[in-house]
Amino acid sequence: MKKSVLFGMLLICSSSLTNVFASDPTVDPATYSTRFNYNLTSQWAYTNNLQNYLTADLLGAAGTVRGMAVKDGKMLFCSRNAGNQILVIDGATGAKLTPITLTSNVFTYMGRNKADTADSLWTAPLPCNDIQVDDAGNVLVSNLSTSNTSRFQIWKIDITTGNGTALIDQTIITDFPASKVGTRFDAFGVWGDVTKNAVIMAANAEATVVEVYKWTITNGTVEAPVLIELDNVTAGTTLTGKANLGTAPRVLPLDDNYFYVDGNSTVPTLMDKDGNVIDGFYNKYSALKDSVTIPGTTWSMDTGHNGVKEFQIGSDYFLIMAASNTATKPNSSFRIFKFADAGKAFSGLDCMWTFPQAGMGAVSNPYRTGMPCVEVSGSEAKIYVYTGENGYAMYTMSVSTGLNDTKISHVNILLKGNKISISEEVKSAEIYAVSGQRLASAYNVSEMSAPTQKGIYLVSIIDKEGAKKVQKIAVQ
Repeated sequence: MKKSVLFGMLLICSSSLTNVFASDPTVDPATYSTRFNYNLTSQWAYTNNLQNYLTADLLGAAGTVRGMAVKDGKMLFCSRNAGNQILVIDGATGAKLTPITLTSNVFTYMGRNKADTADSLWTAPLPCNDIQVDDAGNVLVSNLSTSNTSRFQIWKIDITTGNGTALIDQTIITDFPASKVGTRFDAFGVWGDVTKNAVIMAANAEATVVEVYKWTITNGTVEAPVLIELDNVTAGTTLTGKANLGTAPRVLPLDDNYFYVDGNSTVPTLMDKDGNVIDGFYNKYSALKDSVTIPGTTWSMDTGHNGVKEFQIGSDYFLIMAASNTATKPNSSFRIFKFADAGKAFSGLDCMWTFPQAGMGAVSNPYRTGMPCVEVSGSEAKIYVYTGENGYAMYTMSVSTGLNDTKISHVNILLKGNKISISEEVKSAEIYAVSGQRLASAYNVSEMSAPTQKGIYLVSIIDKEGAKKVQKIAVQ
């Protein structure tokens, strides 16, 4: 007969739970301690590690959905999986909504035919590679340009019709004849309003340069790009001695003067418009190690995935970024830092959380997308994350007002033989492995079958009043 031991450890679950099918959203079962008077709460998740972002659940075939942005509570993914589309996910529930099909003119241009006898309509290579939303809510998409003679385009999309207007349409060699043949733009960043005044930037992934390109938009007119060579010579910075930025680098312009650059071979680093290194983790290397999310466990951040954002709640300032790649534990995770004050100096950074604690997954993500996006309303931030091939999720970060913020259920959860007994009928119940994988779900029940394999498990319930409880059990 199996011996069963019940652990009385109480965890606070953070979101409504959904139904039993693998293709339905669930929640990150981990709990996150209050840090600096803020709570982090999982609302829903589709991830490889939770077993609900597998082959049938993917947004598209491998490598075809590489960028994510957020607008008005909806996650937008650029996709070339079945034609050029913007996939739409309801940020509140994780549900797939009707995609936006781009009109046939998007990612085309007029150029001379091969015989050079007339103009012909050409298609830009590798369309729908990245997507961004500017500060005014304009949705922009770009293609992947893999050489200095390849066409690089950024289009502004009307998301009600799919119609597009080309903002940038050029070959880099036209403006920079000395540019390297391998000049490559995987992604771009934007600040401002592209219909008025804005900055668009793209980092070069070419193997022998450390550089970004900048397009300034003034009164709606896009100026010729400016090449910014980044300082990789000054000793003691995170760019010192770097021959390149690594695979699929990203750039985040903060205004006309400053931007972050983040590549496969470097952690996010703050630069100015002249290419000088302004700040970075070299001023607090200890911040790259997280020993607070799970006391007694230390996670070191790596450079494998690319994605970074700043955000503000009230008078507090934060930085969120991809924290680990598919090979580092926890696989495909993100990390939130708090700045000490409005000066936003890296020397004052404090790690808040690494999440998901179990990671999103370890499926190969060669295009290195680990993209966070944030929408802030009042004292709450909605945090959306996407790791290529491994899933997407939404968390909320909110000001804590004490233990009464979360209703804790008082139902009893007992392991009796091969059954999990709940003292009253509950709205939903789920069983998780400690890795975060959901194993079973049920609704309107007071009993569930226990796992047959020996080990530690989490039983998560929501009672009829909406209160929540997570109980750890051990099957022996």
